[in-house]
Amino acid sequence: MKNNLISYAEYTEESFPDWTVEEFDSIQENHHFSRHYKSARNRTIRQYRRNRTGKWSLRTAAAVIAVCMACPAAVYASVTHADFFRNAFGDAGRKSVASHTELADNGKGGQIEITYPERNYVSVDPDKADSLIGEQTSTEPVTVDINDHKLTILSAVRDRNAMTMEFTLECSTGVTVYDFDSLSNEAKGARSAENATIRLLFDNAADNIYIDQEKSTDTLLHCYAYCVFVTPVEDGEEPKLDIYYADTPLLSLPENEKPQEKQISIPVAKAAAVTAYSSEEGGYLELSPISCSIDLAKGLGLSQEEAYDPGNLAKVSIHYTDGSVYEVYDKDANIDNTSYTLGGVGDNYSVTTMNLNRLMEVNQVDYITVNDVPYTAVK
Repeated sequence: MKNNLISYAEYTEESFPDWTVEEFDSIQENHHFSRHYKSARNRTIRQYRRNRTGKWSLRTAAAVIAVCMACPAAVYASVTHADFFRNAFGDAGRKSVASHTELADNGKGGQIEITYPERNYVSVDPDKADSLIGEQTSTEPVTVDINDHKLTILSAVRDRNAMTMEFTLECSTGVTVYDFDSLSNEAKGARSAENATIRLLFDNAADNIYIDQEKSTDTLLHCYAYCVFVTPVEDGEEPKLDIYYADTPLLSLPENEKPQEKQISIPVAKAAAVTAYSSEEGGYLELSPISCSIDLAKGLGLSQEEAYDPGNLAKVSIHYTDGSVYEVYDKDANIDNTSYTLGGVGDNYSVTTMNLNRLMEVNQVDYITVNDVPYTAVK
């Protein structure tokens, strides 16, 4: 199936396809922003901020733009980082699943088949994880009150291309931010609820929201955001989270009424290091403990236009020095061991970034294959 989300920039709210949730989730290709994304996104934001009396559409914004505890920071880090590593990058609370097909209501009186990919999770050694990303992991929670909800960023870690963040949302009368079900974590993650009075949008990033359903209740959601930056966020910069909120559901706001907004910084200015890899054919990618970013325009025989489409990425495998292999993605075998993939990013819109579903010991990697082309670390 060709990805129907190739060019967000060409859509307005009125022309956006009339998909049901099930039809949207049935699209298994990787998320892709077109080469026009960056300019369209910036134009949308500028227009919104200039014209604060016109109708602001969360539907359109979502289509185009696809945060303290009393204990000392050092104590917090030593107590909670291990759980963060196990849950965000390991198999704690998650089960490996084989590829399977489910029937779902298509919202039009019929049913639609949705095929979910094989996903494999592995255990995490907290000490080894700490040696890999401990210095870059945030050590102090950030809490923000938003109307009757409370948002708390518990932990976060990033490199220049991707970020993983653990957070909770609390409300004594029930959290009304996301819709999710037993299979949403295997698809595209939680969706913004129709009656949501709050919308969280990562600035310069798109994300997949994973809900830990065992830890969550009606009044508290325990979440993990797996983000990919549209353009790199260099070391020393703090990623931003935009929060939009109102007293009534955001999608029901009158045309002349705007949501309130605030922007907060996520305290992960220090970025994990990335290692450059190249191929004899001129390919280029970057690998860190948490992500892999591949420039599809280099060394894979793709035209510049083809490089915008992550559908042309067929297989990614990471080969370790001990002979074992981490099958990151295999389109034909329907294997997806990423937490989130976003294509059409980077300065030239030809990069596909994968937020990995396990931590990488980069110094134990022998080589990486992309569409069966080998890449080795740049000396």
